[in-house]
This record gives sequence, C-alpha cells and structure tokens, in this order.
Amino acid sequence: MTPEVKRSFSRLLLLVLLVTAVVSGSTRMTVHAAVDVPNTIRVALFINLGSGKYQSLTPTATLTSSGGMNLIWRDPSFSLTAGSIPAGQAVRFAVDGYRALVLETTDLNAAIVVLKKLQASTNSAFVTRLSKSGRTVYQVTEGIYSSAGGAASAVAKWTNAGVASGIQSSISARAVGPWAVEAGPYVSNAEATGAAEMLGSTGLEAYVAFKPQDGGLSYVVRVGQEIDSSSLGGIQQAVSAAGGLNARIPAAGEPYAIVRDDMTFYGSGNKPISMYAIPAGSGTVLRADPQDASGIQVIERGKRTYRGSMEISTLNQSLAVINDVDFEQYLYSVVGAEVGSSWPIEAQKAQAVAARSYALASGLGYQIAHVVDTTNSQAYYGMGYENANSTSGVNQTVGQVLTSGGKVISAVFSSNAGGITADNKLEIWGGDNSFLPSSVSSPDTGPLEGKLKWVYVSIPSGQAGYIRSDLLADSGQHHSTGAKLLRVTSEGTSVRSRPQIVSTVEPIAKLSNGTLVVQLDKVEQYTEYSWVEAPMTPEQLLASINKRAKTPISGPLKTLEVTKRGPSGRVIEVKANGVIVNVGASDNLRGALNGLRSTLFSIEETGRYTALNGDGEKRDVPEQSGGLQVIGGDGVTRSLTDENIYVLDGKGNLRAGTASPAFVFSGKGYGHGLGMSQWGARGLAEQGYDYQSILRYYYQNVTIEEDAQ
Repeated sequence: MTPEVKRSFSRLLLLVLLVTAVVSGSTRMTVHAAVDVPNTIRVALFINLGSGKYQSLTPTATLTSSGGMNLIWRDPSFSLTAGSIPAGQAVRFAVDGYRALVLETTDLNAAIVVLKKLQASTNSAFVTRLSKSGRTVYQVTEGIYSSAGGAASAVAKWTNAGVASGIQSSISARAVGPWAVEAGPYVSNAEATGAAEMLGSTGLEAYVAFKPQDGGLSYVVRVGQEIDSSSLGGIQQAVSAAGGLNARIPAAGEPYAIVRDDMTFYGSGNKPISMYAIPAGSGTVLRADPQDASGIQVIERGKRTYRGSMEISTLNQSLAVINDVDFEQYLYSVVGAEVGSSWPIEAQKAQAVAARSYALASGLGYQIAHVVDTTNSQAYYGMGYENANSTSGVNQTVGQVLTSGGKVISAVFSSNAGGITADNKLEIWGGDNSFLPSSVSSPDTGPLEGKLKWVYVSIPSGQAGYIRSDLLADSGQHHSTGAKLLRVTSEGTSVRSRPQIVSTVEPIAKLSNGTLVVQLDKVEQYTEYSWVEAPMTPEQLLASINKRAKTPISGPLKTLEVTKRGPSGRVIEVKANGVIVNVGASDNLRGALNGLRSTLFSIEETGRYTALNGDGEKRDVPEQSGGLQVIGGDGVTRSLTDENIYVLDGKGNLRAGTASPAFVFSGKGYGHGLGMSQWGARGLAEQGYDYQSILRYYYQNVTIEEDAQ
C-alpha cells in the first residue's frame, strides 16, 4: 500500500470513527492520574538569558491597574506586604545599577529639555526628584549599566554631545552607582521619609528604602549614590553627624528596594510616581498583585493588560518581569492570539490542547520562567486578545494534554504548513520524531478565501511589478512576444513590489487609466499560504546571510540557489556563490535569507541566464565576466545598460530579468511547518473533524490525557 493510499485509508477510517462518536453521543477520553497540570504558569515578558540566548530587555517596567495593586516582597520562604498602589496610579521598577548623572537643577522644565535630548538616543533616561540642601532638585540620569566604567563612558559621551550645555547645573556630571550608607531601621515609611528629608537638608543624597528584617519589612534610608565603597566611610560619618540612626555600611549583596520620585513618566506634568529600584544579583523579588479582576497593564509591553501577578526581579544584570498567571487563563490569551476568533470551536479546542501541552512540556525553559510571551514560545498578548470563542475552547478542554510514552509532548505548531507538514529529522531541528508525522497533507488554503489574484506585469517604464487583477482588463491586443496586453481601468493604479497592499511601502509606480501593460504572470495574493517577496538585492541578502552563517560567504553575492530539498519539499541546503550556506538547523535558513515565511520556497535569480552566443556555445551570466550583450539588427554588439530586461525562456515565456544579480523568493506556508498547522486545523474543523481527530491527524502515537486533579 502506497503512503498516499495509506493516508486516504486513514482519513476514511477517521471519518467512520467520527460518525460513530456522533451517533453514540459521546467522545472517548483517556484519563490518567499521572498527568499533573499545574494551576499557574510563569511567563517572561522581559528577561535576559545572556549573550547569544533569548533576550527581551527593558530598563524599566511601568505598571498600572484600574482596580489598584498590592505590592509584595517575595521570598522563597515568606511574603511581606510592602504597600498598595491606588487604582489608576502608575508605579515603576528598575535595576539599581550604575548611571550617568548629567544634570542637577531646581528647574523641572530644564530637566525635561535634557531628558528629551537623551530620549532621542536612548530609552533609559530618567528625571528623579529629591530634597537636597533645603530645596527640591531634579537629577537627570542615563543608563542602567552593569559597571562603573560603563557609566563613566556614558558621562563622557553625553558631555561631549553637549546635552546639558547652556543649563546651569548644581553638580558636575559624574558616574553614580548603587553603593550607599544605610541609616535606620525606622518604624514606618513616614518616619523614614522624615529622616531622608532631614539628611537631605545637609546636602546628602538620601532615599527611603525597605528590606526584610526580623520577619517583617524594615524601613531604612540609603544615603549616597557611589560607584564603589571607597567614599562610604566619609558618608557614614556625615550621616551620623546629621543625626542619622545607626549609620552603617551594608554588605555587598544585601537585598533592598529603594524608592525614588520618578518624574520621567509624566514629564513636565510635575506628577511624580514611585520608582522601586532593586539591586542586581541580590535576590530581591517584588510582586504586584491586582486587587480585582481588571488586570495589570504593562506600559512597556505595548500597554497590554494581563491577568495574574507581575513579579519583578533581576537576572544577568537586567530587569526581569514575569507574569505569574493561572494556567487556563493564560491559554485564554494564547488561543485568542494564535487563531482567529471566528474559527470553528473544534479548531479552538485543538489549539488549546496543543498550547497547553507545549507550555507544560517546556518546564522552566527560561530559568525563572516556563515560557516567554513571544512566538519563541507561543503568542501571549494579554487580556486584549481573549475572546468568547477561544475562552470556550480552553474551558471545554480544561487540563487536557497530549502525551506519548507517558510524557507530555512538546506539541509544536505553526500558522500554515503550506499544504504539507515538515519532516523534523531532515528539514527542521532534528531530535524526537516519534510524535511528529512527516509530509502530512494539510488543508491550508483558507487564507486565500475571498482574495483576488494579482497580475505580474511589465509597465511602460520598463519596470516590473504587481497590479491587483480587478484593476486590469483584457485589451484584446498582444505584445510582439505573444504575451497579453492588459489595460489599466482606474486612475492612479498602484504597481506594487509584491502582490499585497502594504501601507508603509511606497508603490513602484502609479499608472493612468488606459495604460497598457504586458502580462508576465498571475499569482495569488501574499498570504500565510502563498507568498512572493519583493526582489532582494545581493547586498541585503549577503548581510543577512553572514549574520547567521557559521562560515561567512565572500562577496559580492552573484548566485544563490537551492541545492537540496527534504521529503516535504522544504529547502535543506542553499549555496551562495557555489558555497553551502551553513546556518545549522535547516529552519534557520528562514532568518538567514532576510526573514522568509517558511523554507518551502523557490529562488528566482533574475540576473542569471544561460544563453547561446554567436558560435552556438553556452554562456552563463553572471558566472562569466563581461555582462550581458546583444547583437543589434545592424550587426553591432552592445552591452545592456538598462537594469530591467525581458527575455523569452526556453519554453517561449516572457520573463522579467535584471542586468545585475537580484533575487525573488516565492513560497508557501508560514512558520516551521511541524506538528499542527493552525490553518489546516481550521480546514479540518470545517470538514467536520472534532478536536481530538484534528490532534491525532497532526500528531502520531499520542494519547489525549486529562489532569485528574
């Protein structure tokens, strides 16, 4: 029995099973107590795993909630309430690191002017308000550096740039850091605030902070912003002389959270908000808990609002923001972001089980988090992406996961398999293939529904591009090559570089009503299923390739060709200038080739030809020097100087080419193509498949199990 016959037979058998399930009025579910789905999941919104690994960085995290928040000091063995944030009020978090102090002034507007100059080049500029020498001053700082040297370099950079020139400053620009003297403890935040004002009146830089002590939170005052411990002895004496309580030099690595009045968020609005700065590597962890179900908005994450708590800590000298959220509620957003809200409920349920399985199989894949919020794990964009259909899909499959051999599988999925799923071993990442069938036919054409075709044309200027088919009509005429001449039917018709309207990309040209164009080809609109990219230059591609290639390709880039394909037709080897492009796993070719949608692609080298010369010998361009030449009717040989040229290929078809190398990629699918195709799941659901049948179609040797708790 051929593989095709086996697949057809399995589909027929599957349909029989579906009918049986419908008649019996029930679906079969295998339940094993061994499956333990946790109540919550940790999702990293911002995290730094180190150089060469996953990094999503932010200098600050700004949180707000319409229902208010409680601030908690979190420790592995206890939790302590640190205060509350009123409804609608913002609060910020940062690392208490090394910074470049570029200005201190009593004029808030002057500080904001300098802030805006810095913000033109960096996202880590701040204005902080404090009481000093009996007056209110505003300090403008830049950066959160991991070393004093980094901050000192920044001071020199901004001084040379003159960002604060012409503005009177009460201090000289300098590097500041997290080293400080501590006074206290004080019995309350109010008492510590009074002590900070008293110490500040003597000219010291004093801030309220809190830390765990004797089973509770203690309020202290941290005095100084030093880059090392060398000056702390003198500051300690000054604090004691000014009446500071129990002045001491804290040991390096002691946990604390310092509270500063941040003026950055509202700018010239003169509305301070609290910024909690925590030291890197100290183990300090703060958590913001919402006071009701309205969620927490994270300004730096597209102002998205999330269920659950936000945990703030540091990792690898950077701020880490982890959303600790109910597992099933996490899936409300994931399913809503990953598939269309109007898709059939069985597709929603299939997505819910796959997403739950993938997340559970990830473990603590990101050191202090199970998953991240991007498609490096799976799309998770907060409450705004939830919808009734996706939520229903999650609720109807609560606790259900896919297992193989008694273990929850990493149920990978992609947007669109381009009509056929990938082979993991030969085409993608390698590894365990026991639950991932290869080259499964997938009904992925859904994105084309209701989309018009586009016509690839040559326009009077000699350029080639795409016009939507409803903007053209047959003129009844033909080009001398036999190609159809089409007539433009609308004034100002845009000619596009690819078959899609992109508002941020200017058209190649705009044509008048009645203009005649030569039809070269007709293609589908650019979608998740079928796509043609705009022509890419050798320079673009060489730069992209060499960012990822283990062995750089020497330029200039003249040729780029597919030399090997895997079982599903996906590209597994490409040669540039005759040299294999080595990027490790074959799926990495997507990124190496300037971000292609999938590896199910073809390359048209528009500047490459094989021609017969006057002696009947074959000549390859551009492998041979001298460019492309033609013999005119007068017998004179001329070099082609126009970049856009048109030739008849060996089959008599008119082809658009270029005098110099350029590359056009066309292909199918969106994503790696392994496991479940989301568009394919929709197609199967529309054919009557239930979610269990969809999952067993895309994953083999699996059991659908349910959390027994």
